Amino acid sequence: MALVADPIEQHLTALRARGASPQTLRAYRSDLTDYAGWLETRGSSTTQAARSDVRAYAAHLASSGLAPSTRARRLSSVRGFHRRLAGEGETDPAAEIPGPKRPRRLPTVPAARDAARMLDVAWPDTPLGLRDRALLELLYGAGLRAAEACTLDLTSLEGRTLRVIGKGGKTRLVPIGDPAADAVTAWLARGRPEVATADSPPALLLSIRGKRLDTSGIRRALNRRLQAVGLEQHGPHALRHAYATHMLEGGGDLRAIQELLGHASLATTEIYTHLGLPHLRHAHAQAHPRGEG
Repeated sequence: MALVADPIEQHLTALRARGASPQTLRAYRSDLTDYAGWLETRGSSTTQAARSDVRAYAAHLASSGLAPSTRARRLSSVRGFHRRLAGEGETDPAAEIPGPKRPRRLPTVPAARDAARMLDVAWPDTPLGLRDRALLELLYGAGLRAAEACTLDLTSLEGRTLRVIGKGGKTRLVPIGDPAADAVTAWLARGRPEVATADSPPALLLSIRGKRLDTSGIRRALNRRLQAVGLEQHGPHALRHAYATHMLEGGGDLRAIQELLGHASLATTEIYTHLGLPHLRHAHAQAHPRGEG
């Protein structure tokens, strides 16, 4: 008798084939395992669930004390799972089931003067200092996610252009300016050769032990630098937010910023219009016929 494949594992395999990251797969596995366990207490299963089951699960999540963002993610996982099963001929019990709205929180963004202070105050002329400067110039100067910086290889840099592998394995080309290019050049000439070993990977950014730099190392590098120049601590993603916000404030086109950030939807990029409201109000006042005088 043939074994029946686990529908959750089949779903995860399909997501993996579409380029889902390991972190995304772990979240889906956790969410769907929770859902399957809850269904079991009702005498049901993921392939037998009715619309009443999904509604009851949504109510269960609402009373669980979980954050709205967590509830929304779990329901999104359930919807995606049933939507794929429906594509294989099953009914979709999760169709039209509303989920909690996620509160739209504006990200914390360092001021341009603080970004300049972080990058322009004198750096130690050591392999670690050269590496950290190149790293932070790239995070702020190219709007990279920390995970994207970790995946950069020596071949990722082509002149003044970075080939970046983003979410879902999608590749985008991002230009970098003179400060970032100069910092990377100095690191490659005088820093990387000092820490690279015979076993080092072809990573653009290496740890002090010659390994590929990871996200924990990036966070430590940023914290070290912020402390050195007396600035408030924040995470690496704040530099990506600063990249987008400062470009918008400088007159950058929203769709161009979307492409540079690698956002699949313009709606994701539009959050920066809220951060740039003073700039936008000024532009409206100056350019619109009915703008403020």
